[in-house]
Amino acid sequence: MNMLPDLSFEPIRGALKFPSLIFGSTLLSLLIPIIVLVTWKLQQRRYEDISPAGCRKLGLRTRSNLSDQYSPKYSTGSESTITKDGSSLWKVKALFIYPIKSCCGVELSRGDILRTGMKYDRQFSFAQEVTSLPSSQEQADGSHSVKSEWNFITQRTFPRLAKVETKIWVPDPTSPTYSPEAEFVKSEGCVVIRFPFSPDVEFSWEGLRAFIAILAAKISGKAEPIVQFCIPFNPTLERMRQKGYTSEKMKIWKDMPEALNMGVEIPDDVKAKLKYSLGVSNPLTLFRIDTTKFREVFKCAPKKEEVGFQPIIGMADSYPLHIMNLASVRDVASRLPKGYYKEFDALRFRANIYITGPPAFSEDSWAKIRIGKCTYHISCRTTRCTLPNVDPATGIRDRNEPQTTLRKYRVIDDGSTSPCLGMQVTPLVEEQGEITVGDGVELLARGEHFFLKV
Repeated sequence: MNMLPDLSFEPIRGALKFPSLIFGSTLLSLLIPIIVLVTWKLQQRRYEDISPAGCRKLGLRTRSNLSDQYSPKYSTGSESTITKDGSSLWKVKALFIYPIKSCCGVELSRGDILRTGMKYDRQFSFAQEVTSLPSSQEQADGSHSVKSEWNFITQRTFPRLAKVETKIWVPDPTSPTYSPEAEFVKSEGCVVIRFPFSPDVEFSWEGLRAFIAILAAKISGKAEPIVQFCIPFNPTLERMRQKGYTSEKMKIWKDMPEALNMGVEIPDDVKAKLKYSLGVSNPLTLFRIDTTKFREVFKCAPKKEEVGFQPIIGMADSYPLHIMNLASVRDVASRLPKGYYKEFDALRFRANIYITGPPAFSEDSWAKIRIGKCTYHISCRTTRCTLPNVDPATGIRDRNEPQTTLRKYRVIDDGSTSPCLGMQVTPLVEEQGEITVGDGVELLARGEHFFLKV
């Protein structure tokens, strides 16, 4: 009789425990990323690219025409505009529009030139409500009056505007969903606005969702989760009445144009997230220039008696267009403190038209040029503030550069203590012209420039 205990079952059961733990933890480690990504997709579904009925997205479908901007070949240039065989040496390198002032641009391969500048450019601006301190004079009821006004905002004070993306959708009769009655077809298209937003992480279900959203963004290669909304480009009167638009004064530098307050187009929860993302504490809204009340440009722009019309702009700072010579940007980059920037992006200067071919700063004395079939009045040099200190890729502002370097050798306008880089331009078009990447640039006249503050 065998008196030894039967140990056959216990070792087998014990052997099964350890592999089970390994299998369970392995399965869990595989499921967590899947759960995170599925949750991310569900949360981001409402923020995926909008495809408005009857419209197509405007912009390049290939890599940026400035993708090779750091090549040494753009650091030099020629005073001659044409080769021996008559082809252009000076050319349009890249084109950009900025639908919302101080936000991300849209790169184009070709664009329409209007009297206001490039079509779709700087037609909108974010603004915050600024309230003055109570006046010292007491009112009849014993109170002290305060003054409130809408004031435009830019990257100068809110550098995170550089992270606000804009996408333009325009009517397309070839689209299978096209209809003249489609909402955004009637509005001449729409602007899709996207911005990064990292929600607060708290010990709650909402906090868990916020944590998953942030983690999923990291896994997906994005710095932060994205929020998105859409507005009509040129709203119809019917939509204005339906939505309850208001026409209000908005301060932009010394101007007080009457513009359309489109804040009702931004959902309240989205507006709260946008304020948080930008760092705006005051009430925030979005204005569109009233197309019946464009801002007139005087200063150094051509006079009405000279060209037959008074130059006008939307939400641009001073003039309809901004031209930048890539060789000039490379010259500035070469003078920055050694090792300060690995790459110095020309997009910091937010020009509409980037040109290659002329030597650095040749444009300082331009008075009139022709690009393609359009003629342009070179109105003045562009005085630079600290906005180019903001990195367009990150929305982070440097305390010193390039402003410090520019001040050392580019304070060149009589009457101004600001450094200059680039040129402010007025298109001399009857109604509408066209500009295309690769167009030749012809210098028609040179002249003197001077700074006019008013």
